[in-house]
Amino acid sequence: LHSAVMEALCPYLWLFQKSNGSSRAHGGNGDDEEALTTAMRKRTRAIHDVSDKLVNAKLLMAFSDRKAYGDAVSHFYYIFDAIERHLELNKHENGLKNIATFLSIMSRAERMKSDLRYFLGADWKPDIKSMPESVRKYVAYIEELSRERPICLLPYLYHNWMAILAGGQIIRRLATHGMGLPSGNGVSMFAFDGETRASLKRRFKASVCSIKLDSETRKQVLDESAKVFVQNNLVIRTARMRISKSAQAKAICKCGTMLAGIAGGTIILILGVAHVAISCL
Repeated sequence: LHSAVMEALCPYLWLFQKSNGSSRAHGGNGDDEEALTTAMRKRTRAIHDVSDKLVNAKLLMAFSDRKAYGDAVSHFYYIFDAIERHLELNKHENGLKNIATFLSIMSRAERMKSDLRYFLGADWKPDIKSMPESVRKYVAYIEELSRERPICLLPYLYHNWMAILAGGQIIRRLATHGMGLPSGNGVSMFAFDGETRASLKRRFKASVCSIKLDSETRKQVLDESAKVFVQNNLVIRTARMRISKSAQAKAICKCGTMLAGIAGGTIILILGVAHVAISCL
């Protein structure tokens, strides 16, 4: 990813996020219920914002090419596969029992695999050896947590699943629009069946907040929350995407116009996207 493009684009994406009201809501049914999720959000606020911008900028580039988009998604297939497999292995552990009940509706790995076969070919198969070191180390770390401190899988599940719940609809629309996808094709990873996103988010957050942790375990979980975004950001930064600058510019213009529409016609966003596109040519 051309670093100058990302640096120039991020401020405009931030404006979109603010005008669209997508800053993370504090909501909930009281301080006691929301205590753990609120603490995790506060611990990760600064690095979370960096992560949002990295993901948005990277995906905007990927929307210019179906294979590039598939390659970008493939990096996180291995992450979701690892955290979900290891939740299943530890589903009887104290603190993870309630979370494991969400596996059937929240699991994303199999859906991502279906999307990857759409973009990368029906014969696509997982091959972690082909991934950058950042992905391989991330998966190895999840395996280590599963063996030694399974409760610390919690923030990886919470933050990554909530990211799909919170931003998936917008990414789905941008992917469909930017790559001209037939309705529903290649975006099943963003679909949740049988329940509204709002309801699912409320139930999931309440379940996380119901987990009882002693002070030392709680500290470990909060410390691990920040590591989620450190590792996610490293994966995003090292993701291989071979896209020409002109293709990047076209994708930014196409999707940027749609973003502005979602944001209620933010003129400054359109001007910013145009500035970035011109600088790429």
